[in-house]
Formats: sequence, structure tokens, C-alpha cells
Amino acid sequence: MTGYGRDRERRRRTRTLLGVGYLAALSALLGLEVGWLPAVGVLLGLLVLVYVVFTAVALRDRRRERRRRESGAAPSWPAQLPVSAALLLGAKAPGRHARKADEIGELLGRLTLSSEGLRWDPREGDRGRGVGPLVFDRSWAAEVMPLWGPGHQGCLTLSHPGGTVIDIWIRYPADLRRALAAGSPCGRL
Repeated sequence: MTGYGRDRERRRRTRTLLGVGYLAALSALLGLEVGWLPAVGVLLGLLVLVYVVFTAVALRDRRRERRRRESGAAPSWPAQLPVSAALLLGAKAPGRHARKADEIGELLGRLTLSSEGLRWDPREGDRGRGVGPLVFDRSWAAEVMPLWGPGHQGCLTLSHPGGTVIDIWIRYPADLRRALAAGSPCGRL
């Protein structure tokens, strides 16, 4: 993982822990107002609701991907490409992102595995603003690492023999790791 990736994960962990602390403080205040039993009930209800909604969305995405693969489409995963990596590789970044080379943020898209390697395609809205796809041929070495937290998140680190190293944030890293291992030796694309 690159320095940008470590900083991003540090920020994500900090936001998660602050959110948990905020939820605990609100629960304590609610407990003081209405009693501990209703406060715990509301907190558990919220947690169950978030879990159920998140699971329903994840299952829908997995079913959609399974149908895509059964119809003969290449395996793909939701992916976020850092704006700085897109600019480094020559892709046009939309709007205000095009003005800074050290931009913090990601472009949403989809990573697809094909016989040529990996292809990152931007979401439809960014394609309409001129962002094009990026192709990582088989010369790029790939390393997939699962990340801490909910959502089956992972980091795909791509290294080029010329010294370029970038991170792409993906969903379902175990599935990507299996697909890369099945199609290529030694972790190369």
C-alpha cells in the first residue's frame, strides 16, 4: 500500500472511531433523558437497521454480479481510483479535480478483469465529463489486501516495473484475489 493509501485508511479509521464515540455519547444522553433500557433498545434497533440495509444492498450487488458472470461478462468489482493516480497515469479528472496534482479523493468506477489485464472504467457521470478508462496490462504486478471495517473493502496495489505504484480501493478483495490467482501466475496480471 502506498503512502496515500495508508493516510486514507488512517482517516477512515479515525472517522469510524469518532462516529462510534459520537453514537455512544448520544446514547448516554438519551439514557439520561428516558432511561437506560429505552436508550439501549433504540441503539440496538439502529444497529440492526443499519446492518439489515447494508446486507440487503450487498446481496443485491452480489446477485447482479453473479448474473453478469453467468451471462458471459468478464468479472468486475466496484472500484475507486485516487484522483492523484488518475492524473499520474494521464487520465483526465473531472471538474475541480483537474486543477490539483495532489488531490485527495477518489473517482468511482468499476474494475474489470480481461485477457489483456485489468481495466478501470469510470462511472457514467464521469465518462460524460471526459474521464476515460485506464488499462493495466500484464506488466503490472498486483497485490490485494483486505481492509479493516465493514463492507468487504480492500486495496489493490498495482506496481509497474518502471516504478509507478498506485492503489485502487475495491469491494470484495477475496473474490479479486481468487480471480487474479486463477488467471495469472505469481500475482502478475
